[in-house]
Amino acid sequence: MMNALLGNRKNLDYLNEAANSDHLSHAYMISGDKGMGKKTFAAFAAKTLLCEDRKGFEPCGRCAACIKSMSGNHPDIIWVDHKKENLLSVDEVREQLVNDIAVKPYYGPYKIYIIKDAHLMQEEGQNALLKTIEEPPAYALIFILTDNGDIFLDTIKSRCIRLDMEALNKGDIERQLKAAGADAGKASEIAAFTGGNLGQALRLLEDEESLELVKGVASVLSQLESLDALEIFKTAQSFSEKNENEILEAMKKWFRDVLVIKAKGGSSLYFPGYEKKLLRQAEGVSFESLNNIFLDMDEAADRLKFSVKPEAVYETLLLRIRRNDKSSRN
Repeated sequence: MMNALLGNRKNLDYLNEAANSDHLSHAYMISGDKGMGKKTFAAFAAKTLLCEDRKGFEPCGRCAACIKSMSGNHPDIIWVDHKKENLLSVDEVREQLVNDIAVKPYYGPYKIYIIKDAHLMQEEGQNALLKTIEEPPAYALIFILTDNGDIFLDTIKSRCIRLDMEALNKGDIERQLKAAGADAGKASEIAAFTGGNLGQALRLLEDEESLELVKGVASVLSQLESLDALEIFKTAQSFSEKNENEILEAMKKWFRDVLVIKAKGGSSLYFPGYEKKLLRQAEGVSFESLNNIFLDMDEAADRLKFSVKPEAVYETLLLRIRRNDKSSRN
């Protein structure tokens, strides 16, 4: 049954020990980047805790509770969801959780709430949740799934046990990609770039345009020093027509590789096929300039949120990166 869930052995062992010793917390904050498997992990944990014949921390897959869980119809597993793309409203929190939690479980020992995209809650929604997790019923378990566990109110964080999703190793990612139809070369390339994020790896396998965008960003950054002003402007125009999150993420991963090489770290690279160019860049840029580049990328992300023309944002960013790179070579 463990084949249904890759990795996260440490988190599973923690929950197993807590369940066996009757020391489960009422609230767990499950944090990790999009695609790291938070929903899969939470669903697996809920299914296991409600299983009538679990072995260790694995559901049997045969009992009535497991069958209900697998069909998505277990009444004691409640998924708290949102209708608007970028907001989990206080009304949704109240309707789906706060006003429902007093109803006792229908079958099992627990009633488990799984809050998807909890980072989309505003302060009002967090305060509504806080009142519930301060004094929950004994049977209640709340899994708070978030892309960023640091953005919550301190009062929320202090009442939750935080479980950070673990990255998968490159071999596991490659095997999953090959099973999904990728050849060995593409599987290795995608696995390196996604850094243990299986969801992102599978998405890049299906989305050739996004994969080519990543390669395009790497190509631009590897030769940025030699580009003239017109070429940078045309590149900025091209970037403005693409997914801004993917562009900035690829940029950050590129300069993370530069930093790793410069610091002589032992971490694997996101862009192993560009080692010579990354090494040359690492030798020619200072740590101070690298810090400035990361700050420039954060500023660009903020400017894009406020609807500044994307081509202007990217042009300024590329020029600043080139200036910081060159400044350390003079």
